Amino acid sequence: MLRFAVYDDRGLADRWPLHHAYLVGTDDLPIRGDVQFTGGVIEGRKRGSDAAGLALLYDAGRMGTMVLQTCLLPDRTEPYLLSLELARHRIKWFIAKSEEWQMFDLSLNHPAMQQWEEARRLFTKAWTALDPIKADEMARQSLVHAIDATERLAMAHADILLHRRFANRAASSSTLGVRIWPERDAQPLRDLVEREFDVVGIPLTWRRLEQEEGNYRWDNTDRWMTWAKANKKPIVAGPLVDFSRSAVPDWAYVWQHDYDTCRDLTYDHVERIVQRYAPSVGMWNLASGLNTNENFEFTTEQALDLVRMSSLIVKQTRRGARTMIDITQPFGEHGGHRKGSMNPLTFLDRLIQEGIHVDAIGVRLLFGGSRPGQATRDLMQVSSLLDRFFPYEKPIIVSALGAPSVTVSEEG
Repeated sequence: MLRFAVYDDRGLADRWPLHHAYLVGTDDLPIRGDVQFTGGVIEGRKRGSDAAGLALLYDAGRMGTMVLQTCLLPDRTEPYLLSLELARHRIKWFIAKSEEWQMFDLSLNHPAMQQWEEARRLFTKAWTALDPIKADEMARQSLVHAIDATERLAMAHADILLHRRFANRAASSSTLGVRIWPERDAQPLRDLVEREFDVVGIPLTWRRLEQEEGNYRWDNTDRWMTWAKANKKPIVAGPLVDFSRSAVPDWAYVWQHDYDTCRDLTYDHVERIVQRYAPSVGMWNLASGLNTNENFEFTTEQALDLVRMSSLIVKQTRRGARTMIDITQPFGEHGGHRKGSMNPLTFLDRLIQEGIHVDAIGVRLLFGGSRPGQATRDLMQVSSLLDRFFPYEKPIIVSALGAPSVTVSEEG
């Protein structure tokens, strides 16, 4: 068991929200376990004796509330000080990413280095403080500076790469795109898309296309497909397979636990779409969110089978068609609490092993909502996440990006 003490101004905290809390193991991958709060102490019960860490939504003062994590720690009877361990992880992470990105040559006057040095100084004071409340206060200050340092390091790294990539050539004509909601249509919206965006993403939500079994409503999607093609806007369409709550029609739930029927219904649905829009679509999004195993639950083999099926339909309909796979919860925290779910990287490894070819990997970066996988993250976490997809040697598409100030709808 891992135990972490948490404090407020009076001493051990009486209450502590455990939003988006989960345990992490090797390579910072979420692991199955239970996290609970009891009498000023957060307890994480894991399976096995390997070292683990804790990740949770944490108020980091002026840096905002975001998911932060500790280093991997061994079990011990005495609780760790949570704020101190969160700061330790950030300070260590700065060193690790500096080495990985070969950025140890930053000047000591660089803001990232200055913030990191201040974080180290405060961490030492917290570590040596005898009063636990004072130690917690110093550790929180250290954490703020450490987060600031890692964000500045990520921005400095991005600045170097952007200058290197675009020093001698302009950005691609398909760099920036927007996802269109087919039900919305107005001339000012079309003018905006035509003027500001290079690529058009058109969702093919099963729930909206076939609200009643066998009765398709194509008009809204047809209208945008025709407009995008006429205006020479490359189209990314899909996902073709999506079994999330917002995508599955109500009538399909009767087959929720019958995979063979689900597969047959999905085959017919995907075939109709691909045959209708094959001449217009530049890239097909084959599937989205299958590895999270939410709503409709599939085994790993069944999820891979659905992706393979949609890929075959696309390839058979149009030779040379380009495809992608969409990762909806890229940080993989669902692995800490949802049985049968699969880490995104493990899922991609299995796709490759099964010989399922895709031309690109889509990563959805949505933050600020209460839905699973949308906890707030900082720039260093996003940058580090995208680094993990580079070994696949596929183009990476940020298929969704959003950090709303207000949650308008949990379905959107």
